[in-house]
Amino acid sequence: RMLVIPSAPQLSFQKRYFAKKKKAKQEAANSNNATHEASDNLVSDEYESSETNFTASEEEEDPLPDPDQVKERMTNVISTLTKSFQSVRGSEPTPELFDAISVDVYGSKSPLSSVAQVLIQSPTRAILSCFDPSTAAAVRDAVRDSGMNFNPQLGDGGDVVVPIPKVSNETRVAIAKQLGGMAEKAKMRIRNIRRSAMEEVKLGKDGKLEGVSKDDAFRVGKEIDGVTEDVGKTLNEVLETKQAAIMQV
Repeated sequence: RMLVIPSAPQLSFQKRYFAKKKKAKQEAANSNNATHEASDNLVSDEYESSETNFTASEEEEDPLPDPDQVKERMTNVISTLTKSFQSVRGSEPTPELFDAISVDVYGSKSPLSSVAQVLIQSPTRAILSCFDPSTAAAVRDAVRDSGMNFNPQLGDGGDVVVPIPKVSNETRVAIAKQLGGMAEKAKMRIRNIRRSAMEEVKLGKDGKLEGVSKDDAFRVGKEIDGVTEDVGKTLNEVLETKQAAIMQV
């Protein structure tokens, strides 16, 4: 069998092809790391018993769930989701990109925002101006180890310079999809809140709650459904806005 030796141009093309493929693979892996930590925040809060506990205490006069309380708990879910989205980069970097990073200084972990001011100089460059120049190395290490594919360098006067790599369209699509998964987890929490509240409402409809009329139970149930629908629309708007920002070129 004849051995075919690639020409110099063929070797050059192959080298560029595989280098590009490797870079895309690494970029996708880094985007997974960036959204994984944010998604974990939703999972860790998901099974808090206080979120879905609507059983009235002996001191409460009305054993039915308060629709305003239901709305507050559901809104807190959206707040958690929105905060998680802030650490996921869109087309243009913002200071919130660094919100999820903690810095080990003075013997404890502190939010980066309490240690340094974030200045976005351009779409590909950020400056972290440390309030205490002695913490610059710790800030650099925290950003480097954040899993966000940053390679920060120490600058002058306690500054940390952070080159921000451009995000490919393929990675944008993957991130947008992951954001949808995060939103689904938030929706599941909202459904759990509604289900727990409606279980108490059903007891009222069945005449099993002392001092509660069926009419009151039906009214409260209708209000909770209305709250759930409104919160669901707000969550979808938050998701769509963030996904649009991710895909914007």
